[in-house]
Amino acid sequence: MRLTRLVVVYTLARLAVVATCAGAAVLGVRLFGLAVSQPWALVVGLLAGMAVAMVALRGLRRRVHDEIVVVDTRRGHRR
Repeated sequence: MRLTRLVVVYTLARLAVVATCAGAAVLGVRLFGLAVSQPWALVVGLLAGMAVAMVALRGLRRRVHDEIVVVDTRRGHRR
């Protein structure tokens, strides 16, 4: 149950970071009147958001990994 909760929290946090970066990129294009199409700004924002999420959520990702190891260890002892 703890693993499920951690995976849900990690997924929601990662989606929030990616959505924020994508929104900031699109908003930046609109505010500064850059000659970049909206879809390209969105793609750049999504890619940047994924990279930022990997770095910013490193601790949470490690907790998910540690919990996966615990679950795998328990399963191994049942066999």
